[in-house]
Amino acid sequence: MRASYPMIYAIGDVHGESDALRTLLAKLPLQPTDLVIFLGDLINRQGRNPFDCVEQVLQFDRCRKICLQGNHEEAMMFFLESGDMSVMTGMGGQTTLDSYEAAGYPIRPGDPTSLPESHARFYFQAESWTLPFYITDDYIFTHAGWDLAQPLERQVPTRWRWERVTGVERRVWTQTVIRGHTPMPKVTHALTKGYIGIDTGCGMGGFLSAIALPGETTYSARPASFSPGWFTKMRR
Repeated sequence: MRASYPMIYAIGDVHGESDALRTLLAKLPLQPTDLVIFLGDLINRQGRNPFDCVEQVLQFDRCRKICLQGNHEEAMMFFLESGDMSVMTGMGGQTTLDSYEAAGYPIRPGDPTSLPESHARFYFQAESWTLPFYITDDYIFTHAGWDLAQPLERQVPTRWRWERVTGVERRVWTQTVIRGHTPMPKVTHALTKGYIGIDTGCGMGGFLSAIALPGETTYSARPASFSPGWFTKMRR
C-alpha cells in the first residue's frame, strides 16, 4: 500500500456534520495529484445529515480518495446484516436512520438493499477506495488503533476500528500513526508518542479537523452543533 503523493490530507471523524465537511473540503488547497484520506465515522452522533456525508465522499473527485471504515460504519453494517439496532442505538444511530428516510431511503432492518446501491457498497467496503487502513513510507492511517510493537501479520483488525491507543515500549514501525476515534480538543501528539490524533469532537459539540502531510498544517470547520466547552462537558 506504499505510494507517493505530493500531499496527503487526512480528515477526522465527521459524525453526520455535512455542512462542516463541505466547508472543510472547500478549504483544502487540493491538487489533482494529492490524496485525501477520510478516517471513518462519517455517520451517527449529533450531526443531522449522515446520508449527505456519505454522499459527499462518494461524489468527491478533486483528487484520489481513500475512506477507512470506522467503528460506526461497522455498527451500521452489523445493523444492515442482522437487523439488531442495539449497538446503533448506543452510538447515536437514529440520526443516521432519520437522515436516510429524509433522503427517500427508509432503511429496513436487516436489509442492505433498502440503501442506495452505492451506499451499500461503501458500508460493506466493496469499492477499491474503501480500506481498513492505509500505509505509506512515513505514515500509517487508521481509524482508531495500530499496534506499533507488532508486524502487520500480527495486527488485530478490531483495533483498527475500536481501540483507544496505549503506549508501547518496543516499536517495529518507523511511521507516525494518523488516527481519529478518540476526541481531543485539538489535533494533538499528546495522546501517545508516535501517534497524531485528529478527531476533534465533530458531532459531539466539537469541530471537524484535517491535517496536511508532510508539514502537519491543520484545517478546521465549525459545525452548527459546536458548543464551547464541549470537551470539558464530555469528560465529566
